[in-house]
Amino acid sequence: MKLYEEEIRYPEKGDKFFKEDGDQHEIAWLNKSFQEFGNYADGYQTSAISLIDLALKDKSVRDYHIYPAIFLIRHYLELRLKELIQGLNFCINQTRDFPAHHQLQNLYGEFRAAYKAIGEDPTTKDFQIIHSLINEISDVDPSSMAFRYPVDKSGQKTQVLEYVNLNNLRETFVRVCFVFDGVAMLIDNYVENTQEMLASLYENW
Repeated sequence: MKLYEEEIRYPEKGDKFFKEDGDQHEIAWLNKSFQEFGNYADGYQTSAISLIDLALKDKSVRDYHIYPAIFLIRHYLELRLKELIQGLNFCINQTRDFPAHHQLQNLYGEFRAAYKAIGEDPTTKDFQIIHSLINEISDVDPSSMAFRYPVDKSGQKTQVLEYVNLNNLRETFVRVCFVFDGVAMLIDNYVENTQEMLASLYENW
């Protein structure tokens, strides 16, 4: 439902954005686990696909959904890469360090280096194609600003595309997600094995 289709109503005293109680069907769980980046990435992934699907079904929201949808896709990529890097760092040197920057190309490079360091191959056909796609989205939105603001921090107009094919965008994103989500599951297994090895080591110390 669009806002103009709803009954008009205004803020009331005592209103709050966030409540933790209510009917169980109204409650969303802010899940926390070792790989918190993964939980966030999953949320942005699902939301991006949902927005695109709604836009394809309803022409009246198509031109409105495109900005948040592409932002969510880019943010998914950033968060997933940070999740993978953090997990790999734990396996390599038992830290939970992750890059604080937002540069997708650099994040992808750091992921590839760490992935290679644990004996995996970051040069397969899938990764080569993803490398090209990372470069493409980085060229369009280098600092995660183009689909959030009409201008950048210096006041210059952000450069965005004029038209986007939503079916193609969705399909390409889903294909990338299958690869990255699979890698995330693999690294989760490495993390679990590392945790078990460390626990055994400490027990026998």
